[in-house]
Amino acid sequence: MQAVLYFSDKQVREKLFAFVDAAQGLMLVAGVRHGAAMTRPPQAREPFAALEDVFGHVLSQVIVADEGTTAGMWRDPLGDLGDRLYPEDKKRAYAAATGYVLLEDGKPRAVVRKHASPTEDLWFLQEALSRLSPAIPAPDPTKRPGHRRPEPAPRAPPRYGPASDTGAPDDDAGSWRRSSARDGAHPGASRPRDDASSRGGTGARQGSSRAREWQADEATPPRGQRAVAAEPETKDPWTVLGIERGTPRDEARKAFRALIAQYHPDKVAHLAPEFHALAERRTREILDAWEALDRDEDA
Repeated sequence: MQAVLYFSDKQVREKLFAFVDAAQGLMLVAGVRHGAAMTRPPQAREPFAALEDVFGHVLSQVIVADEGTTAGMWRDPLGDLGDRLYPEDKKRAYAAATGYVLLEDGKPRAVVRKHASPTEDLWFLQEALSRLSPAIPAPDPTKRPGHRRPEPAPRAPPRYGPASDTGAPDDDAGSWRRSSARDGAHPGASRPRDDASSRGGTGARQGSSRAREWQADEATPPRGQRAVAAEPETKDPWTVLGIERGTPRDEARKAFRALIAQYHPDKVAHLAPEFHALAERRTREILDAWEALDRDEDA
């Protein structure tokens, strides 16, 4: 069973609590970003889809989706659930609000933090679930994220290639060998000689031609090697939220909620349209700053 709740729903907190209270057996609760550009529904994304396909007979899921709209920006149902599950442990409550919460019959049993990719999350979730239910096998330990694999042996330098005085980098030798193989010539075989090969200066002309080809390649690098535009400078999240660096997490959250509530759509509804756009930009800036603090905390 998969249930999806949305931040834009005014009753999202109450519905989330109702699901938890009525839970029987194992339940996973987690939040996801779900912007307008995301075409797949939250339950069809990973790791939720794989968990449903493989362990759906013993695991139910409640996914809380944040659409990133102003209608739900001031709500924090997962934070409220974390405070409810761990009223005496603020650090544990924060981990529950930002990660995956595993419950059994409505009681918290484990919290799995989010990693760099859904594939990594899936491995750690299966590991935690295998400890809670004999129906779920433990994941393959050799596939544990971060497991170091043997490094491949270094490649020997090519025996044949263009002269080093052409100005081309060493990698050009590899491309030359590949082009030779594509043309049907064995890398160790001699290249056919044309009529001009019997005249002097052939090596110099070939070197100049190779240099021109390399310069042309450098002028138009292949896809995936083009220069990436510099990212816009980000503001210090502590400054954006108006709090001192190192402020405790619970106090920082209170400051975040109080600040973002100032730009609630109902509070700027009577203002001109340009103020609406300003409030939305400011709200997004505050959210980005809070997410930056979340990432720093996880690190």
